[in-house]
Amino acid sequence: MVRFHARILATCTGITPVQALGALPESAQAVLLDSSNADGWSLLAWRPDKILQGNLQAAGECADNSGWPLASEDPAQLLEDITVDEYWCSPPEPLPAAAWVGGWLGWFGYECGHAWEKYPWVKRVSTTPDYHFSRYRHALAFSPQGQAYLCLSQDVDAKSNDSSEEQQLLLDFAKLQEKCREGKYEASQAPKLTPTISEQMFIEQVSALRDWIGQGELFQANLSHRMTARLSNSPAGFYQQIRAAQETSMSAFWQNGQGQAMLSWSPERFLRVNGSQLQTRPIKGTIARGITPVDDANAKQQLSSDQKERAELTMIVDMARNDLGRVAKHGQVRVLSTGEVESWPTLHHRTATIEAQWDPSLGLAKLIAATFPPASVTGAPKVRALRAISELESEGRGPYCGCFGIWQPGINRGDFSVLIRTAEIEHQQLSLRVGAGIVWDSNPQREWEETLLKAQYLQQ
Repeated sequence: MVRFHARILATCTGITPVQALGALPESAQAVLLDSSNADGWSLLAWRPDKILQGNLQAAGECADNSGWPLASEDPAQLLEDITVDEYWCSPPEPLPAAAWVGGWLGWFGYECGHAWEKYPWVKRVSTTPDYHFSRYRHALAFSPQGQAYLCLSQDVDAKSNDSSEEQQLLLDFAKLQEKCREGKYEASQAPKLTPTISEQMFIEQVSALRDWIGQGELFQANLSHRMTARLSNSPAGFYQQIRAAQETSMSAFWQNGQGQAMLSWSPERFLRVNGSQLQTRPIKGTIARGITPVDDANAKQQLSSDQKERAELTMIVDMARNDLGRVAKHGQVRVLSTGEVESWPTLHHRTATIEAQWDPSLGLAKLIAATFPPASVTGAPKVRALRAISELESEGRGPYCGCFGIWQPGINRGDFSVLIRTAEIEHQQLSLRVGAGIVWDSNPQREWEETLLKAQYLQQ
């Protein structure tokens, strides 16, 4: 067993997570978990020493003749297996238990659902791996108050640790601080997003879903489409530009040093794991912010009282309870909130909170298999919704509607966002998916407009 214990090598103030991100070269393979609204701790890590990634393939013919075989491998089991001999200790003093100092960071893309549920395989359009997790033993941890801590995690039981690693990290940190003081990013024009399908086609897809709902095949499904644009500045510079106007609690940035990047401004928690405690916070219900304070208050009240939006979130709460119930201890699933309005720079959302107690010895793979893909971005019942989504969208979602976060084995601690409001970038070409929850009384035109509203944050 390798026991990773972090030490604080240096501290500083006056630099932000995005300044530090911009000071790192693209080759550093940086990843940022960013509580940009200062709701929690942020973590900037770079130069991983271990990587797990891949694309899923169908296992072959399906025994039940459905034509929808499961994937040939389980990505969550692969992550559990590669980390089975690791134990990440709690953050060092004086850092609080809520701080992140290192671990395995990455994502499970939407297509990872093929590992656990049977639904049609569709053509791949994303060049980003279906799953990717990297181990980062050194990182900058940022407190909500702006203090930065340079941390290095090493095997606490090793007879000796390489002192040159520490010395090199301190030298790199000094250079990074200097670049932060010098560095500036150049704001670019907002990218012009163009849908890859027509408004009429989306409306027809909504109508098809409503027909299936009317026939009793399902109650709700999340329908999305893709938008593209040309990016004029670097991914890190663009992230910093948007971050200034779009603060969220679970933002994230990743790049691989080969021209690919992922930028996420998600406000939605998929799973928080803290030992035996689980929490999920699904979102359903969206309305644009008002121009004046009075208009904004009216919009908030309208969303709060909208029966269609309330019913939609209620269904997702039931699904989330059921998903957590598959691994929770008997009687230990609790709904803390059936829905409350949360406000963000361009829109209001309704968010619920569900918690559960589970046995961590079941392992990460069983937890992900029970809950993935997230309930809020699939539909009810989940499997029928997955099949409807594949039939109508006819292309893979890539990372979108998957989850992104951090995992620390041993202490069984992690936090994962739902990958909504997430853009993929490859060699300056940006791709963004946006979606809406469809129910029987959905207005197809309004659902189309809701998807465009969800893309407005990139055009500030």
